[in-house]
Amino acid sequence: MSTPMRQDERERLMTEVADLLAADQVPMSDSTMENEVYRYTDPGYTRRELDAVFATSPRVLALSAQLPENGDFVTDDLSGEPLVIMRSEDGVARAFYNVCVHRGTKVVCDEQGNRQRHTCPFHGWVYDTTGTLRAVSSPEAFPDLDPSRQALAPVSVVERHGFIWQLPDGWSEADLVESLGGLDDELDAYEVAGFVLERTEVIEQPINWKFVIDGFLETYHFRYLHENTIAPFARTNFGPTREYGSNVRMVVLRASYDEHVTQADGPVDPMPHIAVAYQLFPNTVVVWQGTHIEVWTSYPSTAAPDQCSIRVSVLAPEPTTTEQQQRGWDRNWAILMGTVLEEDFAVSRRAQAGYRTGALTHLVYGRNEPALQAFHRNLAARIGSG
Repeated sequence: MSTPMRQDERERLMTEVADLLAADQVPMSDSTMENEVYRYTDPGYTRRELDAVFATSPRVLALSAQLPENGDFVTDDLSGEPLVIMRSEDGVARAFYNVCVHRGTKVVCDEQGNRQRHTCPFHGWVYDTTGTLRAVSSPEAFPDLDPSRQALAPVSVVERHGFIWQLPDGWSEADLVESLGGLDDELDAYEVAGFVLERTEVIEQPINWKFVIDGFLETYHFRYLHENTIAPFARTNFGPTREYGSNVRMVVLRASYDEHVTQADGPVDPMPHIAVAYQLFPNTVVVWQGTHIEVWTSYPSTAAPDQCSIRVSVLAPEPTTTEQQQRGWDRNWAILMGTVLEEDFAVSRRAQAGYRTGALTHLVYGRNEPALQAFHRNLAARIGSG
């Protein structure tokens, strides 16, 4: 498996962590930060997030691993718009509005599959993997229609670092690279494009979409919320953070870090003893776990601020070929879902209910939550005051 980060960045990170541990210090922001509760409960604010953030930011739409072969496709309605993402015959990933040019119904109704032609179930119009209309039923009824000039409406996407990014209007791949800053090189080191999709699932939750991101951006809660799950295996209240434009990286130390890195007699690779969480602005978190990668993408509901859809995917470095390997992935998934659903999302549901009471006007993020502060600071900067 590839080793993330350049050598100089690994050395810089090790020095930062060693200095903090030697001084018995926690990574800290300069000050605490307040965040208004209405940003989790107000429908108007959610609309502003969609307009000022989601519509103007590059976002992870799909994974390269979902489309390993030419002709592969996935459909996606989680953003509130019907989309279809395809791997065309030339190997290029393309995305379109899943809307027939004839009467506007969905062309592709399956969630995923492999086809070179897609036939609309309403009237049988046929499209290829470039979105071009290839055939019209009863063509004599449409004498003025030139099928070669008709196509599904395209959605601007670019495939980079194993992710298929949806780009804002007018953006190019160069704009995406610029927005990632130094993170572009760091993501490249993971070689995500070579991973395979172990599994993916969509989860609906009665919580604001930001709760999902919040849970990955601080380790302060490990000792308490995850006392019997994560806490024995990771250091609580310690998350070295680095910002890359609007994106954030937070490092989690595994319980083995002290013994195998801090107390080592000589130089040692720290990577087996850490996990790395990347918040790809605005709504995706990528977690490098050493043996695999988790990708979490949270979508706000267009109907209510206290509803969201979450797609979680697990990427493996190679295909599963044995029953023993499959049992291992099944155990991993059960632990992951148990922890998130029964602990993280459970406490988020209770918090969402608490926010609706009006008992609180604002939340307070501690100095020991720098990644969380960065996420909300970046959101507020994009949306503006009020």
